[in-house]
Amino acid sequence: MRAAAVMLAAVLALPGCSATGQLVAPSGEHRMTARDDDSGVTIVLTTGVWSGEPADLERSTTVIHALVANLGPSPILLAPGDLELRDVRRFRYALLDPGASFERVDEPDTPAASSRYDRELQRSYDPGRSLEFQPLLADGDVPRLGLPWGVLEPGTQMRGFLYFEPFVRSADGGELRWHIGTPDHQPLFDARFALAVASR
Repeated sequence: MRAAAVMLAAVLALPGCSATGQLVAPSGEHRMTARDDDSGVTIVLTTGVWSGEPADLERSTTVIHALVANLGPSPILLAPGDLELRDVRRFRYALLDPGASFERVDEPDTPAASSRYDRELQRSYDPGRSLEFQPLLADGDVPRLGLPWGVLEPGTQMRGFLYFEPFVRSADGGELRWHIGTPDHQPLFDARFALAVASR
């Protein structure tokens, strides 16, 4: 698996792999929000805000910043296999997982636990409902700034970047669906984000 991840990183770094547009909501906005009153979960996605290294990451990778706030009564699972990015043809773009995770925080007033990055991608966290994501060995800020995976307790939040196979090179629009559930995989709600590709 490690060799495959290194190969994937090398392919993404090829100079010919460049994006031709930018990912936005159908309204043209870069910020999108999904909120579920029953579970108390709010997800805010923002595109076009990568400022880390490598600076040209968005030329070869779809990069989305995510903020997940759990204001409900139950813990929720953040897992890479619970995200689906599909274009209008229903073609799926794999999530690229740099392997960060965080420990459970039991007290709401405790600062969020720091994430850790497993350089060898020995996955120690629940992958979620699907294994249709790819490991990503990456340098620069990619692993440090990625959204870490784990169990998000009530009254806490987690933020970081999501990385996907390049979407804007081959798609005009689509949908990102995030299946939110409990740590024992009971579904709570599906957060759906309609996406469009705007010219730069």
